[in-house]
Amino acid sequence: MKKLFLSIVSFCAFLNTTAQAQTKNNTELIALATYIDSSVESQTSAATNALMNKLNQIVSASGLSSNYSRFILTANVTPRTKDVLGTAPTTIAYTMDVTFYIGDGIDGTKFGSITKTVKGVGSNESLAMSNAFKMINSADKDLQNFIVKGKEKIINFYNTRCDFIIKEAKMLEMQNQYDEALYRLTSVPDVCTSCYTKAMTAAESAYLKKINFDCKTQLQEAKLLWAANPTTEGANAVSEMLSGIDSRANCYAEVKTFVTTVAKRVKELDGREWKLKVDTELGLEQQRIKAMRDIGVAWGNGQPKSVTYNVGGWW
Repeated sequence: MKKLFLSIVSFCAFLNTTAQAQTKNNTELIALATYIDSSVESQTSAATNALMNKLNQIVSASGLSSNYSRFILTANVTPRTKDVLGTAPTTIAYTMDVTFYIGDGIDGTKFGSITKTVKGVGSNESLAMSNAFKMINSADKDLQNFIVKGKEKIINFYNTRCDFIIKEAKMLEMQNQYDEALYRLTSVPDVCTSCYTKAMTAAESAYLKKINFDCKTQLQEAKLLWAANPTTEGANAVSEMLSGIDSRANCYAEVKTFVTTVAKRVKELDGREWKLKVDTELGLEQQRIKAMRDIGVAWGNGQPKSVTYNVGGWW
């Protein structure tokens, strides 16, 4: 009986460990941005970079980081003691509470917080603060559990607001803002199974509209370019402009007709064969998914680095 009890306990422990591992693996797929509010920056002064580096380390240790995301990890600093040590040269000793927050920086919803008390010594205040921030262990178990719990709330955000996210993306499509629409849709992590499926279906629709829009725009620009410079050099510029057009675009047949005209002229000019190189791999599903995500990531990375998030009332 004792052996059976031990076996049951061991099995339960195994299930618990497995569940924790699955949760950790799921949350690792959630990307966070790091942010320091201006009110905190004014307190930390020249030590702000050290605090930002620590935030980045914590995020990297827990999975994915992002240059732009509505979900953020931020921190506030509260000095507890400041001592001037009577040594030669004089040094400053700080004891500080660093409170970390995770939440939705767009809606201003705080998901949770955790405080770590650290100490640092330096020849001036900034160096003492920097040394204190460096004492924070980015792999600290409590910190990482805090991140995991916060990311679980992010997963819940996607699951409960899925229809609204897709509706917002549709509105962006109507304004020809396809890149941002794809960013929002492809930001849904695949661990949110139901929402992810809906989002990818909507992303496919947005992507098709984008390639149709881009095809018309780029073809028109290529025609203007060719009309202004109907030479071999102009043909090469046309090729570069049209090479990214997806073969599934509605105007692709028109592209091929135009390319035939250009090729005929190049043949007349110098007797060379000229062909447009097109990425045929985009027709494959995995390549399309990657292309959609790449567009979204590029849009996110192109956002201003000085985004001001809504953290009012978080501390």
